Amino acid sequence: MKFLAKTTMARKAADAAIGATKKALIEMGRKHGWNIALVHPAHTTMDCAQCGARTKHALPLSERTYACSVCGAVSPRDKNSARVMLVRAGWNPDGAEGTRPAGALLPEAA
Repeated sequence: MKFLAKTTMARKAADAAIGATKKALIEMGRKHGWNIALVHPAHTTMDCAQCGARTKHALPLSERTYACSVCGAVSPRDKNSARVMLVRAGWNPDGAEGTRPAGALLPEAA
């Protein structure tokens, strides 16, 4: 298994699978009228979603909380990364967390 992971053939197959998935998502988006935005994932865990500042060092995977040294924002690492992607895609996620659309049912009432 380790040998296959290092071969160029395995990397090409993985790249082809990613490309096919992107193509399928874009097709489904067009079919259903969704807004699809492809966002480059580089540095999403190092950028601050609040102020856009980038940390000087890579965060280790064991560190699950992102803390910005510039603006002082603290949030879970994955949520910060997701917000960075939303901002890069052009959507403003401010104020959307913890809210429910008008008329939405509570999970226990559904």
